[in-house]
Amino acid sequence: MMRLLALVLVFLVTGCVTVAKVDKGQQIVQGRLVVELEGPWNQFASVGQAQIPTWTIDGFSVDRLQFFVGVTDGAVLAPAQPGAKDQRPLVFRAQMQPHEIVALYETYLTRDGSAFKLDRLEPIQFLGGQGFRFAYLLTRRMDGVQLSGVGYGAVRGGELFGIVYQAPRLGFFPRYSKQIETMALSARLN
Repeated sequence: MMRLLALVLVFLVTGCVTVAKVDKGQQIVQGRLVVELEGPWNQFASVGQAQIPTWTIDGFSVDRLQFFVGVTDGAVLAPAQPGAKDQRPLVFRAQMQPHEIVALYETYLTRDGSAFKLDRLEPIQFLGGQGFRFAYLLTRRMDGVQLSGVGYGAVRGGELFGIVYQAPRLGFFPRYSKQIETMALSARLN
């Protein structure tokens, strides 16, 4: 019954957004982040209440590439869920350090009871300056699927820019991880 309910929820969420094909080559996300794609993707205008641009190759419930573009100081990444006790909105603060940004993203992913494990957090060059890269494992609560994820982020001019990809640990993540790394490390601001 829980799986059926989760599937219905996925259809409701994805049924309320526009899906468009994104061809390979140079693409601009939300007018500010330029990425170079090696192959086509399916683009959702936004997902859920957080309005995060999300792309997929193999389907929304299989793999996700999410873009956090120009998230300003004080912006709400995700509001408190209705009826959830002791839950606060997830708010970005420009002075956050990389580990705090990753913890914010962890909270975003685990609000449904999924289990998150940070595998690695390291400094890298991203968007023409100092940034960070993190890798994680996520076990989805709704179906027990184990996902691998990788994120790239930086704060520029008080705004957060990030690219995060996740897919099932076996098969899907290894298939696209090199492509994601190449795209993320060549990303630039428009």
